[in-house]
Amino acid sequence: MGTRKTLEELVRQLQLQLNPAVSVDPENVKSIRVHCYRDAADPAVLDNLNNCFQQQLPIPQHTPESYTAFILSKPSFNDGVIETHALECLGNDGHPNGELWVKFKSGAALAAAYDLPQEKPALPLEELQTTLLGAVELPNVTPAIQSSGPEWLCSPMVCDEGSWLLPAIETPLDVPERFAGHCYIKLVTENHPAGGSLRTELEETNK
Repeated sequence: MGTRKTLEELVRQLQLQLNPAVSVDPENVKSIRVHCYRDAADPAVLDNLNNCFQQQLPIPQHTPESYTAFILSKPSFNDGVIETHALECLGNDGHPNGELWVKFKSGAALAAAYDLPQEKPALPLEELQTTLLGAVELPNVTPAIQSSGPEWLCSPMVCDEGSWLLPAIETPLDVPERFAGHCYIKLVTENHPAGGSLRTELEETNK
């Protein structure tokens, strides 16, 4: 990814793609701030946080790039800037494992922010994956819709040869502002075995 666009540049583009009515012009791109995290997605961390919430205990100390910080983050509009969050997941070897978890404002939230028609656009998951991996022929890409943030965090990506099932969740606009208009998605990068094989096929084709 880094040889073509930085992670921040890609995430900004993905955010705008959630609503095709939003123009990808320099002003809109500048209005998106990407907070990047780089850590292993350890289920024990989520369990520990849930225990802290339930027992009203202090949140454990954590670094700004940690999985804990990502779990606690939420996308928002702040003085005209869209605050987005992207976790580059690490494997047991400490290197990226090819999973990119993103927290965006939803297509409906973008429509409200940019004063666009309130039609609910379908989640353009295949288009997002094409942007992230480059111009490759993808398998069938389907969102696995989750019912809550914790469920989304725990739900695995399933990338078989013929289809990818990627966890996603969208929240409505008519709930408290802190939870309204969110879109969380898990995406495949070229560091993932499934994404890497597609990149290899593309490079072989272009030789």
